[in-house]
Amino acid sequence: HATCLRLLKSLYGLSVAPRLWYQHLSEALREEGFKACANDPCLLYKDTIMVVLYVDDLGIAYRDQSDLDKLFANLEAKNLSFTREGTFTDFLGINFTRDTTNGTLTLTQKGLIQKIKEATGMSDSNYNWTPAAQAALGIDPDGPPMTETWSYRSIVGMLLYLSTNTRPDIAFAVSQVARFCHNPKRSHASAVKTLVRYLHRTSDMGMIVKPTGTLDLDCYVDADFAGLHGRDPDRSPTSAKSRTGYIIT
Repeated sequence: HATCLRLLKSLYGLSVAPRLWYQHLSEALREEGFKACANDPCLLYKDTIMVVLYVDDLGIAYRDQSDLDKLFANLEAKNLSFTREGTFTDFLGINFTRDTTNGTLTLTQKGLIQKIKEATGMSDSNYNWTPAAQAALGIDPDGPPMTETWSYRSIVGMLLYLSTNTRPDIAFAVSQVARFCHNPKRSHASAVKTLVRYLHRTSDMGMIVKPTGTLDLDCYVDADFAGLHGRDPDRSPTSAKSRTGYIIT
């Protein structure tokens, strides 16, 4: 005998599971009067609340606490359960400061910078005025291995999160040290410490966003030509590579 069962839920880990969850949750929100944004279906809104969906995480902006409480009560009545994680600052580790005089918004991650300093044992280090040396960081094939006890990969991971969210000024320096996570040398660890000393001096600083009222895109691009020539061994393929970078506002 064979029995066929119909599963009324998606299995965790299946490629279709996130989409099925989105369909289920967005339908519940539409029943509460939400509309999906025409440009981003993961942004749903109504008069007093906006909800951003990211798989099983929700970011909610609201005018009044009672509106939020009513939304949660209605969704829980539909057998949906939630864990309240706190503010966007708590969840992302990013502090948002708005200047009411000119409308600018400043994004900082002082807590993450402090965590990086503590992890590297550099909370009381000297300041540095630039995030990297002028010379490009090479593979240093004959250099001694790093002797620091902190995890190179872990620190680089935190620096990457920092550079892609609030500190684009360190993006190039971070991209250099990130190339050597598989076999960091003392020179690479030294480059990380140079970066940390720079962050130590600029921990209160962050990205400043100033609304303009338009949706224009500005793209700035730069590149070098064989920037590692003379730094990496001549027979190494990396010595002939060129690098490009860009920033879009």
